[in-house]
Amino acid sequence: MFGSILFLLGGLGAFLIGLKMMGDNLQNIAGDRLKLLFNKVSNNKFMGIATGAGITAVIQSSSATTVMIVGFVNAGMMTLKQATSIIMGANIGTTITAQITALQSLPITPFLTSLACVGAFMAMFGKDKVAKSGMLISGIGIIFVGMRFMSVSMDDVSQSPAVINLLASVTHPLLLMLIGLVFTAIFQSSAATTSILITLCSVSLEGGGQLMTLQSAIFVTLGINIGTCVTAMLASIGANTNAKRASVIHLLFNVFGTAIFLIFIFIAPLMSEKLAIHYWLAKAFPGVVSTQIAMFHTIFNILSTLILLPFTGGLTKLATILVREKKNPQEEEKEKPFAYIDERILKTPSIALMVLRKELLAMAALAKLNFDIAIETLTTLNFDKKKDFEEREKRIDYLNKKLTKFAVKISAKDISYKEEKEIASFYHVISDIERVGDYAENICESAQELVDNKLNFSAQAIEEIMMMKGAIDKLYEFVMQAFEQKSLVLKDEVNGYEDLVDTYEENLSKNHIVRLHNNECSAESGGIFLSIISNMERVADHFRNVFTSMTTYVSAIKTKANIKEETPLADVDNNENVRILPSYPAETGSKEENNEVIASVSTNEKEDK
Repeated sequence: MFGSILFLLGGLGAFLIGLKMMGDNLQNIAGDRLKLLFNKVSNNKFMGIATGAGITAVIQSSSATTVMIVGFVNAGMMTLKQATSIIMGANIGTTITAQITALQSLPITPFLTSLACVGAFMAMFGKDKVAKSGMLISGIGIIFVGMRFMSVSMDDVSQSPAVINLLASVTHPLLLMLIGLVFTAIFQSSAATTSILITLCSVSLEGGGQLMTLQSAIFVTLGINIGTCVTAMLASIGANTNAKRASVIHLLFNVFGTAIFLIFIFIAPLMSEKLAIHYWLAKAFPGVVSTQIAMFHTIFNILSTLILLPFTGGLTKLATILVREKKNPQEEEKEKPFAYIDERILKTPSIALMVLRKELLAMAALAKLNFDIAIETLTTLNFDKKKDFEEREKRIDYLNKKLTKFAVKISAKDISYKEEKEIASFYHVISDIERVGDYAENICESAQELVDNKLNFSAQAIEEIMMMKGAIDKLYEFVMQAFEQKSLVLKDEVNGYEDLVDTYEENLSKNHIVRLHNNECSAESGGIFLSIISNMERVADHFRNVFTSMTTYVSAIKTKANIKEETPLADVDNNENVRILPSYPAETGSKEENNEVIASVSTNEKEDK
């Protein structure tokens, strides 16, 4: 008896490991598709349901999906209305596990079990996608190995009179639901509880009948659906108000769905015995109890979704009433360590990687804003925004450390080779963005130096700085667009504008030397000027580095540069005095009057000077 219980626990462990292997590797293979699903999230209820069902079918856990949704709501990436329909879809997607488990009753079970060996060989001798596919296949096989162990050990356990009497004595619907709820909360997996339930119902007694009847299994299944909410409820601890409401919506949906089915279960048989759920399940799927339970699980979640779908707004309002605002939303926003990231999202590494990219874009926007303020301060010598600038710089330094740690956490997860290269490039991106903030700080210090030494720049010098900034603005625009879309299509534009900034620095330095020779500026202000344009050129280098980082994991695409037909940026007269044209690109004359534009550069990454 004791040995059989140990085999039962071992079988359950193998089942859970197989389920995780299948889910994790399915995520790796379908990672980009998962990201596409989340990118298409809208207020469309049906699209939300499809998204929730699809993601849960891939990661094989409605609890993980709901926890991830709580994280998205907490990060402000998803509204409660959007979360509601996705949670409904997650409940449908989780029924796939029960359907897979029910296959053990078919004659093909030995072949499904052998997949553990087939997948293992693929994982051992294959590379990248083949290896991941092998782990996925092996996971499916291990699921059935675990189910087989549970089934065999349960046959021995079922011979015990104590076990038979115990299960026979538990007939009250509420007690059966409580058992399903408690065990699901303990295992943190509705799939594990459902698999045990199916195994119990599949065991036949010597005198005929099953160890657990279908009627009892239906009530346990209803309890399992409520128990799966516990994980999301726990995950919402410490989250903001809306995230807590999302977990409450999950609970409300399952509770209301269960209540509706309980009413039907008790009233329908009074009208006709043929309306009893266990009767028509047995009629539709005769002799296969595991399939009957799996089908009830699926039907329950689909019908609950269809019935409650029109009331998503009501569920949201009820959750809002139950979970009231405790803080000012603006204060909650200020307390958020990140713009998008939430630790809960780490449960799905592919999605966490997508969110980290969004966070990097937000960090880059902060660095660019500080750069803009630095140039504004320099050209106006107005330091009114100094305090905001310094707070933003502290924020950038904070993100530099925290995002690096978050990237390390993603790296520790089971991710694909392509995602490994992507996350490796992010370490450099984080550093490059932080360096932009540092150079903006240097420019602000140069502005302060002008004030302290009672110096100023000529109108021409300021105009030149603003023209150089205009090229950096365009470079930033193209780089961020490309980085957000994970595309190298704008390669020529990025290289062209970065090369343009380099040319500006060279020409502005020559202009400065001319002004010194003509006594149009002092050596002190000239030194500060050279330092500023050098810092600006390095800002451009780091922005281009962000683009270059993608070449390790994004396929190169050859396209014609859009800026090669633009007018040139400068020309040199016979006295070697560089004349900077008003802007770039600009309509400054015919091609014959200007030099050929410099718009193509080497794709090699420039060194930080």
